[in-house]
Amino acid sequence: MVTVSLNPKSYSDFIKAITRYAKRSKQTLKDTTLEQAALACQDAATFTPPIPKGGGKGLTKAAELAGENAVEGDIRKIFVSANDRYSRNAANVLAINLAYATKTNDFALFNQLIGKGSMKALKGLSPIMQRIANDYDYERGFKKAKNYLNKTNLIVSEYGTLGFVHNMRPVHNQIKAKYGGRVRMGIKPIHRKLLVETTAQLKEYIKERQAMVGRIKSGWAVALKSLSKPMINGVEKNFGVDLLSVPWIVRHTSVNGFSKSSFSDKLAEVVVTNPSGNVNGIADQADVLGLVYGNRKKQMRNRVRHLLQQDVDDFNKK
Repeated sequence: MVTVSLNPKSYSDFIKAITRYAKRSKQTLKDTTLEQAALACQDAATFTPPIPKGGGKGLTKAAELAGENAVEGDIRKIFVSANDRYSRNAANVLAINLAYATKTNDFALFNQLIGKGSMKALKGLSPIMQRIANDYDYERGFKKAKNYLNKTNLIVSEYGTLGFVHNMRPVHNQIKAKYGGRVRMGIKPIHRKLLVETTAQLKEYIKERQAMVGRIKSGWAVALKSLSKPMINGVEKNFGVDLLSVPWIVRHTSVNGFSKSSFSDKLAEVVVTNPSGNVNGIADQADVLGLVYGNRKKQMRNRVRHLLQQDVDDFNKK
């Protein structure tokens, strides 16, 4: 299990705030604590990445899109497809892989890389490589490539040999782990991109990984569902409904999340836990816990002011 920490002063201030809030709102400490625990789950999901530029709004469609874009960006830093005619990088990677095929005398791999003429559409091919790509006598093209690429210095990636990568997940996971779960902006995670056969394969893998967006947040939704509902003025209330109505978060049904409560005449204690909430230090980096406590204190103060103003307004009407 991963954990986050909060400095004692912030925690102490929060406890004082919730006690004052219970008194001012004329609610029991138990119901007030359950209310704030539910809203804290919602806040934690809101402040946990992915979030759109500007911060917050972590339950919006814009946050989902930010997460999907981040996933795609990470993957495209690692892989390029052999038939990506819009990528100059593809031509460079293909040339290296062709050199590998010729030096290992792998005629079958050479034919795969040539792609039955599709390679000639790539940007950035040298004139000689263009002629090789356009030569439909593959054996003759193979000999041309051997001569042309004979002095190419082959650097084998630490994530696998040259040639096509047919299973991207293990390589992707290995690189993600090296960089704490995310390949951040400005980082070049690999010396030379790895090659997959087609753009369709790459897009399919990106889509598969994008389906995981929202999984970390979903632990807070599960924890929220485990809470007892508070009774406000004798009526059972549902707090945190904004979180529970976000499809791309609640679609993850296999995640863990839970709560533990203890109540007495003088004590109300609720602990909500998302075991994956700080995976790869994501919550620490975003200061999720600090933002949650800060927002709960702010919202309780605002609510108390509203209630006091209602009392003043009612008094002035008499």
